[in-house]
Amino acid sequence: MATKKKIITTVGKYLLFLSITAALLYFSFKDISFRELLDGLRDADYRWIAASMLTGFAAFVFRARRWQFIIQPLGYRPSFRNTYDAVMLTYLANFALPRMGEIVRCGALQRTEKIPFESSLGTVVMERAFDMVCLLLIMVAVVLFRLEIFGNFLHIHLWQPFAERLAGGNHTVLYGIAGGMALGIIAAIIFRKKIERQTFAVKLKKIGAGLCDGLRAGFRLQQRGKFLLYTVLLWVAYWLQAFTVMKAMPETQMLTAVDALFLMVVGGLGWVAPVQGGMGAYHWFISLTLLAIYGVPQNHGVVFATISHETQAVMMILLGFISWASVAVGRRRH
Repeated sequence: MATKKKIITTVGKYLLFLSITAALLYFSFKDISFRELLDGLRDADYRWIAASMLTGFAAFVFRARRWQFIIQPLGYRPSFRNTYDAVMLTYLANFALPRMGEIVRCGALQRTEKIPFESSLGTVVMERAFDMVCLLLIMVAVVLFRLEIFGNFLHIHLWQPFAERLAGGNHTVLYGIAGGMALGIIAAIIFRKKIERQTFAVKLKKIGAGLCDGLRAGFRLQQRGKFLLYTVLLWVAYWLQAFTVMKAMPETQMLTAVDALFLMVVGGLGWVAPVQGGMGAYHWFISLTLLAIYGVPQNHGVVFATISHETQAVMMILLGFISWASVAVGRRRH
């Protein structure tokens, strides 16, 4: 019964995320004809697109290498091959169900390297948190560098709508949430001993301990210099990926390296959106940005987003299946 309920819940989540993806794709492509899309793809310079795919592959390698340095303080020395395969399985799984990739990633490394799932999950949490900080710092730097352009865009399209809704909305729901959280904390304190004896509490405690283990490992890095080096290389690869696609299209060739950095940030927000592989969200964010800031017509913006996203998606899926086969063969041999 529990298994059936779990399957129904998983399918429900999948269909929910899939419907969001479909809606975002519809709104992104509804004003562009199939002919316009084909013409845009035909006019692109595929030498630049090939360069974009190479830099995308380099980013996969840099991420896997960096993860090795994060895991080492736990007392494990995973091979590059197994670490790389686990990273690629992350991308493959995220195309099936958002956020599932992190679970699959740690499970793969547990099978191939015998690293406890909870501990490796802690290193992934630390890595993602660090990358989010890097993304925010890059965004702030770019906005300050081009304050008159990017600052105005963020104010009009993000902050102003949020502020208007907050000012004119009903705060009853917010008060209710805050009150519920307060009551939950009080109840947890009063019934703490009873809760601690429950099976789910024991499991949560084990997971929490593993997460703390992984987070502490991140702060005990023995090779901080190499960790920072591969972090820089990773973000340079992401930036070059955006820059090369930008140069592949006649409509965006005039944009600068700073513009590519801003598109990288916007695209990054699209990739981390809770939809399958960033599909729809990436296309929506990028085409809106190109139209609102640079005046690039939506049809060309959608073509740009399609080339940028789909070239990386094809690589992620193809390399992900190769890594899946590699992990399966390695497990069978073991």
